[in-house]
Amino acid sequence: YDIGFGGLDHVLSLTENVNILVLDTQCYSNTGGQASKATPLGAVTKFGEHGKRKARKDLGVSMMMYGHVYVAQISLGAQLNQTVKAIQEAEAYPGPSLIIAYSPCEE
Repeated sequence: YDIGFGGLDHVLSLTENVNILVLDTQCYSNTGGQASKATPLGAVTKFGEHGKRKARKDLGVSMMMYGHVYVAQISLGAQLNQTVKAIQEAEAYPGPSLIIAYSPCEE
């Protein structure tokens, strides 16, 4: 979400009824797995073998600050019931919704 944060932030700041699914690999997957603002503190990445030295940007917390965004976090491949429930709740929510799906980086 780091590369597209500006657009994502803008859309979710509005009160439009839109559902967004973010596949969070916690790195720049499209460029080979480099650290990004989504990478957790201490994580070792392709060009960061000593570990990331700053805390990650928390997308969920940032979007909850608007007060009108439904936010859920899921882990792909972990709890199917939680995943289905989050998607159903996001679909039923009368405003912008964001589901952050933690997923592996497949290089």
